[in-house]
Amino acid sequence: MSTSTMSRRSLLALASTAALTGSLSGCIQGSATRSAGNGLSLWLTFTDNDQRDYYEQHFVAPFNSQHSGVPLTLTIRGDDDALQRLQRTAIASGSGPDLVYTAGPSYGLEFVNADRFVSLDPYADKHSWQQLMLPWAYQAGILQDHCYMIPTSYETMIMVYNAKVFRDNGWQVPTDRAEFESFATAAKAADMMPVGIGAGDWAATTEWLVSIFVNHAAGPEAVHDALTSKIKWTDRRIVDAIALLKSYFDKGWIGGGIESYFTNREADLWAGLVDGTVGCLFIGSWAFSSMAPYFNPDEKNDDQWDWAPIPQFGDTTTRELYAMGVGSTFSINSDSPQPDDAAAYLDFLIQDPRAQLRSVADVSSQPLPLNYDPGDYPDDLDARVRRLYDAVDRADRIGYLSWTFWPPRSDVYLYEQMDRVIIGELSAREYCEGLDEIFGEEAEDGKVPPIPDWQVRR
Repeated sequence: MSTSTMSRRSLLALASTAALTGSLSGCIQGSATRSAGNGLSLWLTFTDNDQRDYYEQHFVAPFNSQHSGVPLTLTIRGDDDALQRLQRTAIASGSGPDLVYTAGPSYGLEFVNADRFVSLDPYADKHSWQQLMLPWAYQAGILQDHCYMIPTSYETMIMVYNAKVFRDNGWQVPTDRAEFESFATAAKAADMMPVGIGAGDWAATTEWLVSIFVNHAAGPEAVHDALTSKIKWTDRRIVDAIALLKSYFDKGWIGGGIESYFTNREADLWAGLVDGTVGCLFIGSWAFSSMAPYFNPDEKNDDQWDWAPIPQFGDTTTRELYAMGVGSTFSINSDSPQPDDAAAYLDFLIQDPRAQLRSVADVSSQPLPLNYDPGDYPDDLDARVRRLYDAVDRADRIGYLSWTFWPPRSDVYLYEQMDRVIIGELSAREYCEGLDEIFGEEAEDGKVPPIPDWQVRR
């Protein structure tokens, strides 16, 4: 989710600030809701009030009515930054919620290394969680050969476009490099911004592009091998992918080039997609919850938007590919006095795929990464949204989104230094050399998150 992604970046600065953590420990001690007498506790934050109310009504109240153990209490903890800060401090002091939300595997890693999470292996084995979840997503919660995290949402990068604009211009949706370059040339000639994207709202947007190009140009096998230190980030395929992205900026195809990319704002890009001044958007699948103000029945254009996989830019990637990421995870606090009840809640979520997809239709939530059957989908779920989940569910290979699978310092380097490549201060080769150095240090320190295989085995 876009807001959560922004919050994760802010969290990086907090992770190593011991003085800040210490200053909060005094004020959190008395406010922790976890104890054997207070029931089961979960801290969350929501940017959308409808989603918050929906979660309480459909994922808290039913559990409490069905579960014979201690009841679950949901506590809202401000924004995502505040939640993560308070939670980290409380857990470090032996307190905090029974069920621990993190912004993804790379953020859960520090808790696992500090023995702050319970191994979920006994519960996963008992309830067959591995069989119920998408293979790559379950693997993303495995550390040191044990399951510690359950992904609670998943996302990918897609191309969103105005189907009417494409029809009016006689364009086909591009699927490979040649088709994309033909589309971008035509859109640029028509005085459009071929790919709408920008860093005006959020500076780390650049990592979306790096994730897209290393996966869709260098290929998922190369990215996997770099993340697992089998090859260096200076591999020719990866350097060429970064150079290709830079060349598209130079042509003005991505975000209008450096003249506008750093100031483009998402609302303006959506408006441009509606009025035909933007050819398409490269954006995350969270876009499905963002488009209602722009494409809706009142404007009589709700049927005009559509989506497609990101085109394949490299010779080694000839089929459609989805670079996947985990938006958030749940774990069990090792200091919880009631881990069995906490595991019962995780099982409650995993065992009800219809409720997960019902929330997608009702409030545009992102569901758990489960193996969904055709009968799990509600009849009123938008067919375009269902098409994405169907495609991801049957994918036989995946790519890797940086905010899930890169360690923290490498992830920050990814977008901060890529901005220097975009404006011509750094070459693609120099950029990859710097990434390789930082990544090597983090790999040596055990900070690389779990990396699932790029080939999906069911």
